[in-house]
Amino acid sequence: MNRVTAIMGLGIIAFAVTLAAYIGTHLSNEAIAVLTGAACGVGAMLPAAIIGLVSLLRRRESQVPLPPPTMQPGAPSYPPVIVVTPQALPNGAPLNTWQGMFQPGFGAPTSERQFSVIGEEEGVWNHERHDR
Repeated sequence: MNRVTAIMGLGIIAFAVTLAAYIGTHLSNEAIAVLTGAACGVGAMLPAAIIGLVSLLRRRESQVPLPPPTMQPGAPSYPPVIVVTPQALPNGAPLNTWQGMFQPGFGAPTSERQFSVIGEEEGVWNHERHDR
């Protein structure tokens, strides 16, 4: 078993070196710099991730599980529903007066909207849209 592990390890190392040489000869310098930065970022992140995982696992082991809640006989099986009504404004008007129409003082738009398309002649797009 030990000999098989050593042979597999050497094979994996040889594959990694061959792949790195192939990539190094075929990629541009910028692409290699990006890959190097990504590898360094992953390498810098690993210690923090391992420390966080170990801390989380130790915290879970130290917690005592709570017993499941017991249901009282005659108690409803659904949670209670609490309804809170909003207060009215000082002048007696309700807070929400939206009726699906425009609010007073804010009428519907009265003029046609104008759009500008960058790179087009001025006004061509609006006229084509209006002619449809």
